[in-house]
Amino acid sequence: MLTRLLLVLFWLVPMAAFAQSHPTVLLINSYDSQYPWSEALTRGVKDELSKTFPDYDLHVEYMDERRFVDDDTYHHLLVDLLKYKYQRYTPEIIMTGDDLAYNFMLEHAESLFPGTPVVFSGVNVFDPTALKDKPNFTGIQEGMEIQGNLELITRLQPDVKRIVLLGDRTELGRKMVEQVDAIKAQWDSDPDKSRIQLDVWDDFTLKGLNERVKDLGEHTAILMMAIHMDNDGNYFSYRHDLPLLAKSSPVPIYGMWGTLLIGNCVMGGLMNDPYLHGRNATKMAISILNGTPVESIPVKDKAAYSPVFDFNVLDHFRIDLDRLPPGSKIVGKPISYYEEHMALVNTTVAVVVVLLGIISALMVNIHQRRQAQKQLDEFNHTLETLVERRTRQLDVRNQELKKASKIMQSLAYTDPLTGLGNRRAGTSELMGRIERGEADGSPFHVALLDIDFFKQINDTYGHPVGDAVLCAVGQVLRENIRAADRVFRWGGEEFLLLMTCQQAGECTEMLQRLRSQITRMSVDNVARITISIGTASFADADTFESILHRADQALYAAKHNGRDQVVAF
Repeated sequence: MLTRLLLVLFWLVPMAAFAQSHPTVLLINSYDSQYPWSEALTRGVKDELSKTFPDYDLHVEYMDERRFVDDDTYHHLLVDLLKYKYQRYTPEIIMTGDDLAYNFMLEHAESLFPGTPVVFSGVNVFDPTALKDKPNFTGIQEGMEIQGNLELITRLQPDVKRIVLLGDRTELGRKMVEQVDAIKAQWDSDPDKSRIQLDVWDDFTLKGLNERVKDLGEHTAILMMAIHMDNDGNYFSYRHDLPLLAKSSPVPIYGMWGTLLIGNCVMGGLMNDPYLHGRNATKMAISILNGTPVESIPVKDKAAYSPVFDFNVLDHFRIDLDRLPPGSKIVGKPISYYEEHMALVNTTVAVVVVLLGIISALMVNIHQRRQAQKQLDEFNHTLETLVERRTRQLDVRNQELKKASKIMQSLAYTDPLTGLGNRRAGTSELMGRIERGEADGSPFHVALLDIDFFKQINDTYGHPVGDAVLCAVGQVLRENIRAADRVFRWGGEEFLLLMTCQQAGECTEMLQRLRSQITRMSVDNVARITISIGTASFADADTFESILHRADQALYAAKHNGRDQVVAF
C-alpha cells in the first residue's frame, strides 16, 4: 500500500509542475487582430507571460466589436462558439481587453467559464457595483483622460474659445458623453473656464463629418474621444479615416489613445500605452496563476496617461514647444548631429584638448632647446602636426565615403515608392535561387502579379491615388507572405513574388489568399482593386528567362480569361 502511495505521489508532483509551467490562458479582445490597440495589448500579454511561463498556452479571441457593436444576434452566436470551443480547451484564467469584452464576460462568464478567474484591462467606463457579486474578477481600469486633455488644450492654445469632442452613439460612446456632460457642468461654474464652449459631436456620417469640420473657425480645437461607426453604420478606421478628417480640419485634433492616433495626423495629448497596459494586467494574472487569491488583488483605478505629441503636427500649427508639459515625448522630432553623436563629439573634444596641451608643452620645451636646433625642431613639429591633421581628415573622409556607399547601395536595390526591393534586387534574388536549385534541387515558385486596369485608375483618380494603390498593394504583399518568401516591385504596376513551396498547389492557395485580401482593400475613392497572377515552378535546366517567360505566359492567360484570378503555368 505504501509503495502504491509513493508511486502516485511521484506521478502527481511532475504533473503539478507541468501544469504550473504550462498554463492555459484565454485572452478575449474587444476588437479585431489588425486593430493597432488590440495588437499592442496582445503583444504586451505575450511578452510578459513568456518571462514567467516559457511554455504558456495562449488562446486569443477577437470579438470584432468595432464592426459588430450592439449586434445582439452576433453576441448570441459568439456565446455558442466559445461554449463549444472551450469545453475542450478549458482555460485556467481569462483576460479581457477593453470595455466590450469586459462587459461580455460580466454577462456570460458564469455560464461559459464558471469559477474561472477573470483579469480585465482597458476598461474606460467602470462601475464598481457591477463586481459586487463577481469575486473572481479583478484588473486594471483604463479610464479616460478627458478632463486632463481639455486642460492640456487650454495650456497649448491659451486663446481657445471652443473645443469639439468627437464620439459616436454606441453604448461606449454614450457613456463617454455622460462624462463630458459632468465635466461641462463643472466648467460652466468655473469663471476661468466658462468662457470655453464644449460641444459634443456624435450625430454624423463620416462624409458629413469631414465637411462639417471644414467650417470650424480659429480659436477652436478637436478632442477625439472614440468613434466606432457613424450613423449609417460605416466603420471608422483610425488608420484611413482619421488622416482624412485631419486633412479637412483647419484646427488641431487631440486624443488619448496613443497607438491609434500618433502618426495619423493627430497632434497629441495625454495618452496611454496599450503595450504597457497589457503587461501590467498580465502581471496580475501571473500572480493569480501562482496561487494568489483573486479577491486579495484590488482593482487598479487607472492606467498611466503621459503627454505624447507628433512633432510635424506641432510644427504645422506653430505650437510653442515650451508650452508642452514636462517630460513630454515628441515623436518625429529631428535629432541634431550633436545629440545623436554626443559621446563621440565629447570624446573627440577631450582628445583634442589633451593633444593641444601636449603640443603646448612640447613647444615650451623646444623653445628652451639650444638655439642651433630651434629651426629644425620647429620644422619637425610642424610636419608632425600636418601629418596628424591630414590623417584625421583622411579617416573622416573614409568614414563618410563608407556611409555614402551603404546609402547608395540601399537606394540602388530599393523601390522608392513602395519601399520594396526593386527589379535589380529581384533579379539578383531570382538568379541566386536558380543557382541553388541547380545545385541541390531546392524547389521554388515564381509569381508575377499585375494590378488590373491600373492605367484606368491613374486616368480616373490621378497619379497620386495610383501611387497610393501601389503602396497599399505592396504593403498587403509584404505583410502577408511567409518569412522565407520575397516580394519585389518588378516595374510599373507589376510585382514579382518568389516562394518556397513543396507543391505548386500550396503556392497557388497562398496566392489566392493574397488576391482575395487585395480585393477587400479600400484606397481613397477607388471602387475596387483587383490583381491578376501568373505563377510557374522551377524546373531542371530552367534559366532566368525561361521561368519568367512561363510566369508571364500564365499572367497573360489570367488577364485574357477575365482578370482577378491566379493561373499556374
